[in-house]
Amino acid sequence: MNAASTYAYRARDQHGQAVTGTLSAESPEMVASQLRTDGLVLTGLRDASITAQVQADALVVQARQRARRVRRGDVVSMCQELGVMLESGVTLSEALSAVTAQAKRPEFKSVMAMVTDEVCGGMPFSESLSRRSRIFPPVMVSLVRASEASGTMSEMLLRIAEYLGAEEKTARQVRGALIYPSFMFGTGAIVVLFMMVFILPRFAKIYEMRSASLPGPTRVLMGLGEFVSTQWMYYGPALLVSTILMVLWQRSTHGTWVRDWLKLHVPGLRDVFRNLYLTRASRTMSTLLAAGVNLLDVIAICRNITGNQVFNRVWSDMETRVRDGLPLSTAFTESAEMPPNVSSMVTAGERSGRLPEVMEKVATFSQERLEASVKKATTMIEPIMIIGMGLLVGAVALALLLPIFKMSGVVAG
Repeated sequence: MNAASTYAYRARDQHGQAVTGTLSAESPEMVASQLRTDGLVLTGLRDASITAQVQADALVVQARQRARRVRRGDVVSMCQELGVMLESGVTLSEALSAVTAQAKRPEFKSVMAMVTDEVCGGMPFSESLSRRSRIFPPVMVSLVRASEASGTMSEMLLRIAEYLGAEEKTARQVRGALIYPSFMFGTGAIVVLFMMVFILPRFAKIYEMRSASLPGPTRVLMGLGEFVSTQWMYYGPALLVSTILMVLWQRSTHGTWVRDWLKLHVPGLRDVFRNLYLTRASRTMSTLLAAGVNLLDVIAICRNITGNQVFNRVWSDMETRVRDGLPLSTAFTESAEMPPNVSSMVTAGERSGRLPEVMEKVATFSQERLEASVKKATTMIEPIMIIGMGLLVGAVALALLLPIFKMSGVVAG
């Protein structure tokens, strides 16, 4: 006789309601038979024994690893396809199965297969999404949960697709503004390092053979080049340890706070990040308020989407003020991080009862200012980087040309 195992099951009763539980039985067939006797229809079954739980935990780890490789564009496409199919009268389970079958990337296909199985087993769509917070953001989960209560799933999914698409566009703009100076700085450093390590030593050998003295700038650069090429066993470990300590410090509470404070106060970056956070928050607030989500829940979600600890404190203070009975407009006005014109718009929207529409206008206004800030920052950074690289490369070139100017004298001597 086989040893009894514990099975976790999902089933539906005679009224179609989802039922979950566990049973101890010798085989899955006995579980199904017992459920039929109880008037239940089995829809899902798994072994909940220790061995099976270890396997399930391994699958969870694999699913998390796959989740890191899922693209936001896949989520946007999923929302668009689900919204169109639901609008056409297709059931949610059928729509999810179709999206899963049509998914091209294996990582996303695996995630959608798990979501489809859970929804077909009776789990609410929003709960299934909330289990995968790395892939589906909190704002999406909240909107889906609100649509389940109001019966507007198709409309809400299309709105989510529009929201996530706009967020992705905003993120690309900021990444583009930061990549350009990083690329310029990296390229300049590589060029200078190459000239110091490989070009200057060749001139040194020529001068050593002629017993000639090198110009001062050339000797300085050659000394630096020699240090870089011969003393790496000393500065290499020091740089490695410093980098590790810097990364660990940035991940600490104090390091994260300092980094986020710099984003909001360094000239050039300040306007970019302030407008980025305001765009995200106002767009999220508009979408959630239009869906009927509670204001305190909206503020809590906005606090978690900016990704900046300093700016998150603004929303924490707002939540405290609103809980104390103050209007949202007052919380905006009293916040030092909120522009006065935005606070005025929120006040007008709250008085007229059109806060969702006003927040959408704030999002549009902030988006335009963000684009202008990115363009302005790029315009400022570009000449600064060009001038800086020109001076740096020019100094190295001068150190190379000075010996050439004296070459005729050295050869004649």
